[in-house]
Amino acid sequence: MHRTPARPARLRVALQRWEIAATFPIFVLLSAVAVGLTVGEIAGLSVAALGLPALYYLRKWAVTSVASTPEAAPQTERDLFVDDADALMSFCAGTNASTALMLIKVDPHLMVDGEWRSKFTDDVFTRVQKRLALCVRDTDIVARCGDNVFGVLLQPIPRADLDIVLSIVERLQSCVSEPIALEGQTLHFHSAIGLCLEERSPAPTGAAIVAAADCALRAAHRANDGGVRSFTKQMQKDVEVEHQLAGQVHAALATGAIRPWFQPQLSTDTGILSGFEALARWHHPELGILSPKQFLPAVAASHAFSQLGEVILLHSLKALKSWDTAGLRVQSVSINLSVEELRDPRLADRIIWQVDRFDQNPERICIEILETVTLQDGDDAIIRNLRTLRGAGFRMDLDDFGTGHASISHIARFGVGRIKIDKSFVANVDTDPNQKRLVAAILSMAEQLRIETLAEGVETPGEHSTLAQLGCAHVQGYGIAKPMPFEDTIGWVSAHNAKIANTRIGNRRLG
Repeated sequence: MHRTPARPARLRVALQRWEIAATFPIFVLLSAVAVGLTVGEIAGLSVAALGLPALYYLRKWAVTSVASTPEAAPQTERDLFVDDADALMSFCAGTNASTALMLIKVDPHLMVDGEWRSKFTDDVFTRVQKRLALCVRDTDIVARCGDNVFGVLLQPIPRADLDIVLSIVERLQSCVSEPIALEGQTLHFHSAIGLCLEERSPAPTGAAIVAAADCALRAAHRANDGGVRSFTKQMQKDVEVEHQLAGQVHAALATGAIRPWFQPQLSTDTGILSGFEALARWHHPELGILSPKQFLPAVAASHAFSQLGEVILLHSLKALKSWDTAGLRVQSVSINLSVEELRDPRLADRIIWQVDRFDQNPERICIEILETVTLQDGDDAIIRNLRTLRGAGFRMDLDDFGTGHASISHIARFGVGRIKIDKSFVANVDTDPNQKRLVAAILSMAEQLRIETLAEGVETPGEHSTLAQLGCAHVQGYGIAKPMPFEDTIGWVSAHNAKIANTRIGNRRLG
């Protein structure tokens, strides 16, 4: 343990504000400081000796004294939150009580209307923190643990099991979802929550339970469903794998271990192949074939999205050349561009140069963007890239339509030529009347806007035929073919074309 000169000054400030006048708590604190204990250790001692109210007052002391003492060592709100958690974990270890810790990520980018402006940040998040505090008890702790992350630490109770904690989580999410009006704008937020029960913490320390909740938060945010995840040992293993992959991403991209597999897209009118979507796969020597869901977090951690995009585009252009040489007519290949890639002002120029180098028509490359991209209409680099690509003749799809907040005005502004109906709407469309009505409404809107449609995640003949009857122009999914390495595509296309030809001949004979 070490001692900083600032502690006595902070304690003098604290004593002036201390709200418990008893001599014993002051003696405990003075003794703790004298031997050089940290704030977290003082908190644990205070809680053990005086009960939980002491933590409440100690935290007030720490926050006010650190803020008001110029010579104090820097200590962030997150540092204090970890100290609080450490104190409560120590307290719970000697009792039958238990606690739980939640981290809440409030996403300012997912808004129904209005624009996000950076000047709103502090005011908005201050309001969010106050709202969260109203959803829990006065002695529970709510802290801002990051730019848009809040921590909630529960005062120990006899039984802090998952059901009880989830009921609190539900209140917290409802609180966050309430719109905030600010300067004529109405802001709507989504949240993801990671939680860890005291009994599931990897170690009985504040740092361990905060890290566990952070691990669960990443899992919740990655799912992109506005959901909640509770920490498990499997999550910890997944994080360890993610760290392992993050250190291998650049080498895998450079050596070709990460490359695209191709999934067919069919016309529902003719059954003819209308294109392929290029989907990244990692041929890992130890873990086998990894899907994007498994390794994209590592790509993000390594800041390698730009390199990944270049690799996928390069292989897609080579594939087009090879299909042409084999005499197979593949109209287009769809590639996905992330928000991170689109923020690079030079992206469009590089894509145009690569396509020109392979002597390909830009119309044969379809750019897929997520709905969240269309909400970035204040980002000049994104706007320039998309306008440049559209102007050069590239086609543009809006991926996972229906899962975000893209409005009709956004679709029109970004020049989207086709929307991809998310698989969550496609599932059971042939047997579920509600699903059928939803898809019919989407198709009707697209027809009015003169935008093409493609349904993702088609898995059964019934879904395929229903979508065709409803007027969806293109389909894609495991019911047609799984993504396949380039080496398998030529054989698949040849077999599919032969099947289509035989079907036509059979139909003429029947006629």
